[in-house]
Amino acid sequence: MNDFLITPSLVKAARALLDWQQADLARASSVSLTAVRAYENNLRSPRPSTVQALQDTLEQKGIEFLVGGGLRLIDDMTSVIRFSGPDFTRKLNEDIYASVRDPQSEILTVSADEGMWRRVPHMRQANDEYLAWCEKTGMLLRHKMLIPEGDYTFNFPRQVYRALPHELVGKICYTLYADRLTLILWKRRQVIVLRNKAVVETFRNQFMYLWRLAKPV
Repeated sequence: MNDFLITPSLVKAARALLDWQQADLARASSVSLTAVRAYENNLRSPRPSTVQALQDTLEQKGIEFLVGGGLRLIDDMTSVIRFSGPDFTRKLNEDIYASVRDPQSEILTVSADEGMWRRVPHMRQANDEYLAWCEKTGMLLRHKMLIPEGDYTFNFPRQVYRALPHELVGKICYTLYADRLTLILWKRRQVIVLRNKAVVETFRNQFMYLWRLAKPV
């Protein structure tokens, strides 16, 4: 991270590189949309912590701010983010909302226990919000879900699921979207988000191989 705070023009340029709207930046940084708009339009002097939050978020998404001015998008980068606490699944969902920009993209999930998304009230609410987003954006059928044979709990339309023997599914739930691999650790109430193109591509190829082996449910 650089030792200077970024300018409004750099924020706008960084959003353009990421193909983000102001709402995407607000959601990802936990800064209000009003504050983002005010800063970018020089309407008032923000708190340094607000600017730092915007800068940290953009850097986590692959933006490098150059000391001499300007910025660039790092193509081959690795970053790890952890979401934890009672709202860890909602934080994951918000990262998906901000990251999945192509309506033709797919979200791939290997889920050892689909029922976990709805077992706790606040997780059930986050799951319902996610399904509503999928309906609104047309992403509902852009999912592929691998689940264990005989464990048929469905959060999505049945046609997006295929089943594999338990030993091929494993015990860890993971999801692939955009350039991210996420590991969902239910017992720890934690999500680990890994961003690295080579790793994500390897897991995506492995997923598609298993998808071809799996049976419709």
